[in-house]
Amino acid sequence: MAKKAARTPWIIRTYAGFGDAEQSNRRYRENLAQGQRGLSVAFDLPTQNGYDADDEMAAGEIGGTGVSISHLGDMDTLFEEIDQGSINTSMTINATAPWLFALYVAVADKRGVDRTTLRGTTQNDLLKEFVARGTSIFDPKVSLRLTTDLITFAAKETPNWNPMNSCGYHFMESGCSPGEEVGYAIGNAILILEAIKPQLSSEQFASVVERISFFINSGIELVPEISKVRAYSQLWTELCQERYGVTTKWRAGCQVRSLTLTEQQPEVNIIRIAYQALPVTLSASARVGALQLPGFREALGLPDPAEQILALRTQQVLMYESGIADYPDIFEGSKVIEKVTGELKDEARGVIADMERLGYADSIAWIATRLTQALVGWRQKIESKEKIVVGVNAFTGEIGAFEGGGSARAEDAVTAEKIAERIAAVASWKADRDTTAVARALRTLKRAAAAGENVMPASIQLAQAGGTTGEWTAALEDALGQRFQAPLGSEIRDAPPLAIPRAPRRMRILLAKSGLDGHVNAVKLLAFACREAGMEVIYTGLKQTPAMIASTAIQEDVDIIGISSLSGAHLWIATEVKRLLDEQGAADVPLVIGGIIPEADRQTLFDLGVRHVFTPKDGQVGAIVQAMIDTVLERAA
Repeated sequence: MAKKAARTPWIIRTYAGFGDAEQSNRRYRENLAQGQRGLSVAFDLPTQNGYDADDEMAAGEIGGTGVSISHLGDMDTLFEEIDQGSINTSMTINATAPWLFALYVAVADKRGVDRTTLRGTTQNDLLKEFVARGTSIFDPKVSLRLTTDLITFAAKETPNWNPMNSCGYHFMESGCSPGEEVGYAIGNAILILEAIKPQLSSEQFASVVERISFFINSGIELVPEISKVRAYSQLWTELCQERYGVTTKWRAGCQVRSLTLTEQQPEVNIIRIAYQALPVTLSASARVGALQLPGFREALGLPDPAEQILALRTQQVLMYESGIADYPDIFEGSKVIEKVTGELKDEARGVIADMERLGYADSIAWIATRLTQALVGWRQKIESKEKIVVGVNAFTGEIGAFEGGGSARAEDAVTAEKIAERIAAVASWKADRDTTAVARALRTLKRAAAAGENVMPASIQLAQAGGTTGEWTAALEDALGQRFQAPLGSEIRDAPPLAIPRAPRRMRILLAKSGLDGHVNAVKLLAFACREAGMEVIYTGLKQTPAMIASTAIQEDVDIIGISSLSGAHLWIATEVKRLLDEQGAADVPLVIGGIIPEADRQTLFDLGVRHVFTPKDGQVGAIVQAMIDTVLERAA
């Protein structure tokens, strides 16, 4: 029998962050006590989009989908009683990644932790934000520059830190094939490396190549997904050797495919999550270095502590009881796996070649359009039952083992009182600091940005002076240009047919992504479907405030407003939009809203005047479009 391998072959994580730094720190320490071995930090949408908690753009979303972090004191509290020199920390942060990493480094400096001991990852991948997730701030050129600034700084100052996750995860969530996921993610990494190469010595560049990591998706289709992970590992090491003469290993973290987690029969998601963990752990020669599993009620709301512990236990059973870590690669020599792996590598090489031909900025629109086609294709397969999804288009009916969403503990709740305290705390921080030192640090940051210097040293200086997330972002806006809206990519051709009804007359719909939530899959799919129905679609971009939505609806004389919200801010958004429409004499314009909306909030939304509430269980796109058409016709009757 083969000699047994080490029994901790990957880092067990859960993706966590909510409320303020004190609340999240409590959850981190609880999870570590339960056997978690690394941290994966979720930041709230204001932090991801460069706003402080006291900014009006943060209203309704403070601490909702992650932890609110504005300054050095917040980051210090977030890691209270956690040793930065020994913990492995992953931070899902992109547009503001240089700033959040500056805060992390500044806390380490304050505590006397050697920078070279810091281990972990900053996601720092803007390309997928432009096409799938929506938390970009600056245009592609500036975004690429900030990404490379963090990477080159880390190569010199924090050599054990992975300064970028090239994310295939979000492409797969948008419906792409396994081969396309590999191609988009590795192609992105290659474009980044090509941009960095002239700035570093050969030794420094080699170290950067070795620290580039990936964040991938794992689906339930075992053979394609096992082959995908092997394709990632093999193709990355081959390309690094072919192009750069660097011998390296493939570094990757993973979360399983949240797109497949259903609101219907949520209990079945426990099974899905466990099976989806297999492809990235079974193959010893292509196993991810870190894995995080979601809560099984993710389609209903954010996970409570019990769901997170269940996610941890799922990994622990797999790691310690299944014995998969005890043997060498069980797929080596498999004709089926090797054939599929080779096909995926060939497909990925073609995608990488196209991305190199287009370049970083032009790849964005190209990928966005391809993802819309893939998303429509995914939906068509479910609606036609070419793909069976248990509980959705087959074997339906509630199971009843679990009722509703999770329940937050009192100390974990993000209440109106907690949000008010958070806003007041940020204001107090700003009032109590040395404003002269902050102003000086901001001038230094602006000069460095405008001169083309690496912004990381100046960002750390600002962190140490007491600067905030919003101030860092505003300084770069002043120096490098204003905020950028990425194309939606919903106008496509040659898409698979969906059963979409036709509108009997001219109709105009305003589709809005309100607040700071930038996940665009639902809006892209609905925009495509509404156009197929013959409707005129008004889309004004991401991060629309209620005032922007109401103003556009009146100015464009729309027949109906559709709002997508996945951040938990739906009640605040609906309240404000309805209030503004009423004040401006447009109370009769119907409003529909969709997203991750707990059942308990449905009646409240109806009471506010919302006509329809759509959640993930409303999978028939044609039925959603028909409901909106009927609503417009009822208004006109």
